Amino acid sequence: MEVGYAWSSFRSYLYDIRFIILFYVIGDWASTFYALPFGTEYNPVPAMILEKYGIYHLLLIKIAFILLLFYVAPAIKTSKERWTLTKHVIESVGILVTANNLMVVWYGISLVETLGLV
Repeated sequence: MEVGYAWSSFRSYLYDIRFIILFYVIGDWASTFYALPFGTEYNPVPAMILEKYGIYHLLLIKIAFILLLFYVAPAIKTSKERWTLTKHVIESVGILVTANNLMVVWYGISLVETLGLV
């Protein structure tokens, strides 16, 4: 019974963070995979991971982040507003980095560079 509840809870969690998965995990990783031949990774942590371990380890770290978030989510969910803010911040970061990577691939310019953030 406990395992069934845990699986149901995890499925509910995955549905709740579907946009984080779409943009922060899949969108960022896939667009980074395709953008690397056209540009440079400016974030020092992913750049180090990519240099030392490769692109697939970056995906593993993103999956580990999702699992870590699952374990800390009950503490964050004590406040509905805090959980909503946390999700929106991570989703927004995912959208920004995915858009940036796609701009590098399609237009040869970086959104982050254009905005003067780097």
